[in-house]
Amino acid sequence: MPRIIGTFSCGASCIHTPGDGIAMRETHEEPRSFLSYERFRFSLRLTGRTTLPEYKGSVFRGAFGNAFRKVVCVQRAGDCTACGMRDRCLYRTVFEPAAPSGFPDAGKYGNAPPPYIIVPPLTDRRSFEPGETLGFEFILMGPSVNALPYFLFAFTELGRMGLGRERGKFELARVEVLENGSAAPVFDGATGTLRSFDPTVHVPERPGDDSRETISLHLLTPLRIKVKKDLATELAFPLFFERLTERLRLLAALYGSSGLLPDFSSLAAPAGEVRTTEDALHWHEWERYSGRQKTTMNFGGLMGKISFAGPLGPLMPCLRMGEHLNVGQQTTFGLGRFRIAA
Repeated sequence: MPRIIGTFSCGASCIHTPGDGIAMRETHEEPRSFLSYERFRFSLRLTGRTTLPEYKGSVFRGAFGNAFRKVVCVQRAGDCTACGMRDRCLYRTVFEPAAPSGFPDAGKYGNAPPPYIIVPPLTDRRSFEPGETLGFEFILMGPSVNALPYFLFAFTELGRMGLGRERGKFELARVEVLENGSAAPVFDGATGTLRSFDPTVHVPERPGDDSRETISLHLLTPLRIKVKKDLATELAFPLFFERLTERLRLLAALYGSSGLLPDFSSLAAPAGEVRTTEDALHWHEWERYSGRQKTTMNFGGLMGKISFAGPLGPLMPCLRMGEHLNVGQQTTFGLGRFRIAA
């Protein structure tokens, strides 16, 4: 089994988690490291003609879910409620995780964020021919990193089942782990070889980040942030940063590598001083068909470029982390993906 647990350090201070409701692995890591995750790049070699929608995140997510359940489920009937293995089921852990009982405001979360993110190909191209390669990023958090062989098997099975309207077949050609700008091979589809790799220590800062006073964000996939019950159609930095740190803290509670939760309270004041200097965002409407609910669902959100100015230095580690882990709703599909302009 590969040694595949990485850590991330952020500029926030940490506090102990309340109560004993959150099970954390015992480690000897730096106390400021609060979340482990790995980024992988999957490359699929198409063996059949494939037609995909403009935004491919929902197709990848839905098809992957079906294949993963087929691989790990011990009860083929599909009803999890009567299954005696449900509390130890890998499918339920990955797709239906419960919010940690000891986490503040746990009652707000019907379902906790899953420990994975699929970042689909961002091309709007829809038709692909045999012999072409489709690549996407796949992020695993916490203990789910150790289940990588199951994810590889699921995508291998999905290749046999087919993807998209025409059920285009593919082969899992290779998988690489992304390590701070470089890529190292992990899986070779031709030989079926799975290589071990060292944990990734993600670098949350770049030269000059600590004194940064301006920033531009490119929203690459629809960003959906709700204010009360309505989706935000304008993006103020304090709101964006608040939702980002809420997500990071919840992920730390679920998939953290120590018994600590980050305390972002000291960052609220500088975030409140950051103002918008340029707004070129637009609303991008996107629909997906939900096989589970048998209906078409709207998942539109903000896309484009927006620029800010203010005391951004202490906020940069969280923003760098957000580049990998997304923000807002439906992050599992790849929504809420953003990049910081160089």
